Amino acid sequence: MTISPRTPVIIGVGQITDRPSPTATYAERPEPLDLMVSALESAVDDAHSTGGLLAALEEIIAIGSFTWKTADPALLVAERLGATHVTTRLTPTGGNIPQKLVHESSLRILRGEANLIAVVGSEAMHASSLARREGHKPNWVTQGPEVVSPALVEEDRIPFTAEEYGNGLTQPVEVYPLFENARRARLGWSITQQRERLGQLWANFASVAATNPYAWITNSPDAATIATPTPSNRMVSFPYTKMLVANLPVDMGAAYIIASYEAAVALGVPRERMVFPQTGADATDHWFVSDRPQLDDSPAMRAIWSQLQTFGVTSDALAHLDLYSCFPTVVQTACDVIGIDAFSTTRIPTLTGGLTFGGGPGNNYVTHSIAAMVDRLREHPGDHGLVTGLGWFSTKHAWGTYSTTPPETAFQHASVQDIVDALPQCPRRQEDGAVTVESYTVVHGRDGSATHAVVAARHSDGARVWSKTSDPATMETFELTETIGLAGHVRNGEFFF
Repeated sequence: MTISPRTPVIIGVGQITDRPSPTATYAERPEPLDLMVSALESAVDDAHSTGGLLAALEEIIAIGSFTWKTADPALLVAERLGATHVTTRLTPTGGNIPQKLVHESSLRILRGEANLIAVVGSEAMHASSLARREGHKPNWVTQGPEVVSPALVEEDRIPFTAEEYGNGLTQPVEVYPLFENARRARLGWSITQQRERLGQLWANFASVAATNPYAWITNSPDAATIATPTPSNRMVSFPYTKMLVANLPVDMGAAYIIASYEAAVALGVPRERMVFPQTGADATDHWFVSDRPQLDDSPAMRAIWSQLQTFGVTSDALAHLDLYSCFPTVVQTACDVIGIDAFSTTRIPTLTGGLTFGGGPGNNYVTHSIAAMVDRLREHPGDHGLVTGLGWFSTKHAWGTYSTTPPETAFQHASVQDIVDALPQCPRRQEDGAVTVESYTVVHGRDGSATHAVVAARHSDGARVWSKTSDPATMETFELTETIGLAGHVRNGEFFF
């Protein structure tokens, strides 16, 4: 078939994982800039261009780092590589963004606005942790006040309401367990059954990480080891142990390069290196968790999948999947939407091993997903694969499909935000009174002991109310007994049975 010159195509991917050693010191660990430069250099080499790729780059987009704050990290990458002619951009918080940038870049290429774009990111949180243990801060390179940050790819919004934050929701590990426990109650699982299923789901992911040369953890623990609290695998936020949550302290980098087909040919990129974005869709669920009528549901995921189906995507045709996997609940939600068994041992929906075992380098995980998908599709020409990205609290979503076969017409994309925005919001009222438990989590400290519980409840008229408790007996009840659906009371913001 004749390929349109403006067809977007990924021509190079790169990953680097600098695993820890027991005796390593902070001084021996890589800086985020080192990881980004190495990843982008690998992506350039991976394209097998006959020459001139770096000189032809028009733009470098840096994925925002959790640990490295400097005005324009992409500019530092460009300077290190000698590509000082490029435009630079920066992204805000959001694990959806690497996939969203495939969509945005593809559309810009189709419109003739760009020809060659690189996306790169890294985290060195393990190195940062070593520095703290040694009693000092990382002394990574930064830029002076004369360097102005480029415009963000999208707005960076506050993720919590004051009521959510005031009742103990301060980070993802306190939010996603609310979704997981709501799912357990809806499906009628016992707490024991939930623990067994979560262990099996993540053991499947660990088995994939064991075969991933870029994975952070490759020892493939079994289901019981993953889901059972122990001194080395403490409970973090019930029902999640440490091995059931995203593993952020990693030193990892990844990059991809996307081009127009005509630019790829001009650069001498071999046809067998090319992987074509096929379809994509984006949407954001109701921004605040408080506004979502059902905690363990994602209308945005459902709207995105429906849109992809109108583009001709089917579950059966997707030979390869990498579903965003910061916590088990979002994998289960995505599998429900797609119509596949999340717990299958024969169709495990990850290529990396997920954010626990593959590694969870902050906003940049999906760049690793995309790189892994490109590598897999090159090994299986003609197959199709799906990558999903997710930001904040199952809030921002970007799903896209790929193949070594060019799309029959052109890259197809849609935002389905209007569909999600038209859906009703949950009423909320921060008021004392009689309530029914909707969901909860019990948060544990680093020593493994329970510190407080966060409770989502409903007033008799259905309005959601947040509360918390540090009462030891109540927290023990939450972890041993099914309490969702039971009556309780909120008094001065505290929850009581």
